[in-house]
Amino acid sequence: MIRTKFTSIFSCILLISLLLPYGTLSAQKRIEVPKDTTALFQGIVVGADLFGAVQRQVSDYGQYEAFLRLNLKGKYFPVFELGMGDAEHKEDVVTKITTKTRAPYGRIGCDFNVMKNKHDIYKLFVGVRYAYTNFDFEFSYPGIKDPAWGGVTPYSIKEKNYAHWIEGVFGVDAKVVGPVHLGWTVRYRRRISSSDSQIGDVWYVPGFGRSGKTCLGGTFNLSIGI
Repeated sequence: MIRTKFTSIFSCILLISLLLPYGTLSAQKRIEVPKDTTALFQGIVVGADLFGAVQRQVSDYGQYEAFLRLNLKGKYFPVFELGMGDAEHKEDVVTKITTKTRAPYGRIGCDFNVMKNKHDIYKLFVGVRYAYTNFDFEFSYPGIKDPAWGGVTPYSIKEKNYAHWIEGVFGVDAKVVGPVHLGWTVRYRRRISSSDSQIGDVWYVPGFGRSGKTCLGGTFNLSIGI
């Protein structure tokens, strides 16, 4: 009787051992992820920022900016941005101090599409940029009264400056019709380093914005996919 019981237990163990590999293979087949067959290069997008141009027309500063973005697998988007920053600011009628800046700047970085369907006409981006500018800064005052000899002497300086900064980017891009896209970005900028000025922080840094260690900015983009 004991021998019969032992034989039954041994038979069950043997049967389970034989069936176990088949169950494992079936589970592996069920959870196998389809291979991504999307080609690496999906195209190029070229565009311009409309917001900066409008901002320059209605305020003391702004920028004219164009960009080129590569599409890799619909998920990774290396991007290069090139622009011209422009500012002319005059203080109130009491001081009448004028500051002027006009210079190019450049940014390089990458955006990442976080949408689940990477082939959708809508894309939601997060990204990062490194930026640099080298610019002339002009500061002028209409006149300083000479306490000894009288009269008024104009005062002005012109300096060469530079600035490095990084940007965190959040944005949206959507295909409107054919190859035409519209989108926008919000950017958090943080200065890495910059040159020292005789008068302290300059009023405006091309591509960065108003003076400061950090700055919030944005773009409204019109672009064409190629």
